[in-house]
Amino acid sequence: EKKAWEINEKQDRWDLVVLNPSMVLGPATNPKTATSESFQLLKQLGDGTMKSGVPNMGLGFVDVRDLAVAHVNSGFKEKANGRNIISGHNSSFLEAAQALHKEYGTEYKVPNKALPKWMLFLIGPMVNKAITRKFVKNNVNVSWKADNSKSKMELGVKYRPLEETLKDSFEVLIENNLLAKR
Repeated sequence: EKKAWEINEKQDRWDLVVLNPSMVLGPATNPKTATSESFQLLKQLGDGTMKSGVPNMGLGFVDVRDLAVAHVNSGFKEKANGRNIISGHNSSFLEAAQALHKEYGTEYKVPNKALPKWMLFLIGPMVNKAITRKFVKNNVNVSWKADNSKSKMELGVKYRPLEETLKDSFEVLIENNLLAKR
C-alpha cells in the first residue's frame, strides 16, 4: 500500500482507493480447495480442532459478499477515496465460536468457551510458532475496534449481520462434507 501511495502522489490521472478488510468470511465458492486462513479457522471451529476452547481475541469480521460490493463501488462511486476500513463487525473469535455453537453445537464439535490466557501464554508457542508470548500478551482478552463509517458513507456498503455470515459460511462446510458430526 505504501508503494501505491508513492506512485499515486507522482501522478494526477487517477485516484487511489484502498480497501483494508478485516477477517473475511462468507460462503466459499470452492470449499474443497480453499486455502485462506479465515476458511481454515472456520473449519477448525467445526472439526473439533478447537473443541477445548478458543483464544478470546478481538477481531473484525466482514462478509466476502460485502467486501465484493466495496470493491465494485470503490471503482464507481465518485465519493470513493483514500483508505477504507471494510469491516462489518467489531467482535471476537470467542463471540463467533459461541454464535456457531448456539446454532450447530449439538451436531458439531464447536467450542463455546475461551482458553485461559495463561494457558495460551505457556503452550501457544509450542503449538504454533505464530502464537508468541508477545502476541498472546498483546491480543488475548483485548477488544478490537474499527471505524467502518467511511465505507458506509462513501462506498455505500451495508454490512449483513455477523450471524448470517457465520451461518452461510458454516453451511458450505456442512454441504461439502468438510466437517464430521459428533
